[in-house]
Order: sequence, then C-alpha cells, then structure tokens
Amino acid sequence: MMDVPGAALLVVAGAAAGFLSGVFAIGDGIVIVPVMLAALHAWNVSSLVATHVAMGTSLAATAAMGLALACAAGGRGQVMRRDAALLAIAGAAAALAAGAIACGLEGTTLRKIFGLLLLAAAVRLFAGKRKSGKSPEQPAAAAKLIPAGLIAGGLSSVSGTGGTVVSVPLLYSYLRIPLRKATGTAHAASLACAAAGAAAYVLWGWSSEFLPPGMHGFVDWPCAGALALGAVPGALAGDRLAEKADRTALRAPYAVALLVVMLRMFFV
Repeated sequence: MMDVPGAALLVVAGAAAGFLSGVFAIGDGIVIVPVMLAALHAWNVSSLVATHVAMGTSLAATAAMGLALACAAGGRGQVMRRDAALLAIAGAAAALAAGAIACGLEGTTLRKIFGLLLLAAAVRLFAGKRKSGKSPEQPAAAAKLIPAGLIAGGLSSVSGTGGTVVSVPLLYSYLRIPLRKATGTAHAASLACAAAGAAAYVLWGWSSEFLPPGMHGFVDWPCAGALALGAVPGALAGDRLAEKADRTALRAPYAVALLVVMLRMFFV
C-alpha cells in the first residue's frame, strides 16, 4: 500500500509527533492516529478496520519513541526506576486487556474516545504548568502507582497513544513527583504500555477478514517503521528543546490544532 511519497509523509508525521512528545509529553499517537487515518483512507483500507489499524500502528511507533525519551531522561537521572517499573507492569496489563476490548469496538466509537483524549490534552496545554506544592523525592506508594498505571495503560490502548497525556498529570499533581522526573518516568512506562497495546492489536486483529492482503493483525509494520524513523530523532530534538527553552508560546496554537482535530473525530 505505502509508496515512496506516503513513506516520506509518515516519516515527517513521526518526526512531528516525536518532537511534540519530547517538548510537552503530549504528542505520539495524538499526532500519528489522524495522519494514519488519512493515509489508510487514501489507500482504500476498509473503514471497518482503518481506525483499529491506525491505533495499532501508532502504538508500535510510540513504543520506539518512548524508548528514546526514556533513555534520554534516564541519562539525566530523571527516571524513578522503581516507580516506572510498577507503572509499566500495571500499564502493560491494562493495555493488553483494553486492547482486546478496543479491537471489538466500532471505529466510530474509538474515534470518539480519541477525540475526548484530544480535548483533555488541549485543556492541559491551555492550563500550562501548575504548582503542586513541595514535591517529595522518595518513590510513590505502590497503592497509588498501580491504579495510575492501570488508568494510563487502559487509555493508551483505546486511544492509540502512549498514555503520557494521562500519566504525567497523575504523577505530578496526584503523586507529587517533581515534573521532570514525572515526565521521564511516564515516558519509561509508556514504552511498556504502547508495546503491550500494539501486541493486543496484532493478536485480536489477526483473523480479521477486512484487512488488506499481507497484513496480519491491526498493525501495519512498514508504516510503523517509517513513523518510528522520524519519531525517534524528533523526540530527542524535542527533549533537548524542553530542557533549554521556554515552550509557552507553542502551547496555545498546539491546543487549538488539537481541538480542530477533535471536532473532526466527532463529526466526520
């Protein structure tokens, strides 16, 4: 299905998704899913499975992005490893279960869930950085981390994202983890959530009769590879910018763009 211009478009889309994820921890599938939906429509993939393929492929690419950002944050000491492990275990389990549910839902339902996540992301961008009081440096309680991981992992699978749009606010505002460590820890956990979610989309979509020839499960691996090819360097570039520059001016236009895409998900 994918030709050279299509591959180039996906590399650029992956780079944009990675950059925004590195800057705001809001990017990955939020950018990739709409682009994949447009590409699959152009390639005449059945509407009965296009949304599922878009989300499964997004999760596969997001796993690579999460690995790059986790390594970068880990190198700066911004990943709380024990917390990330608990989040990852809970998140992966929830992502597998939620992926099985998502594969049984209609595409229109998945797009509406995705639209609600876009709304939450836009609100977070408009709100900007909020003070959460004095933040402890010690690891958070497992009794709080596991529910946070379950929420992030479940939403990750049903939206085709890495879940950082949910996990970062939970870690920062609810568990009082310092923002940079909350972001790095969330990226580390998103790797497991996205990988588990992608596995669920492959497993539960394997026998679908509406998939194009040669595709097994709801992940288009050549497309995922093209997206990851742009996403990894884009994420690292965005991560470097987040460490050095003021991102305030970028928040409002990005939030408005998310709201426009959200309306399209609901009404088109």
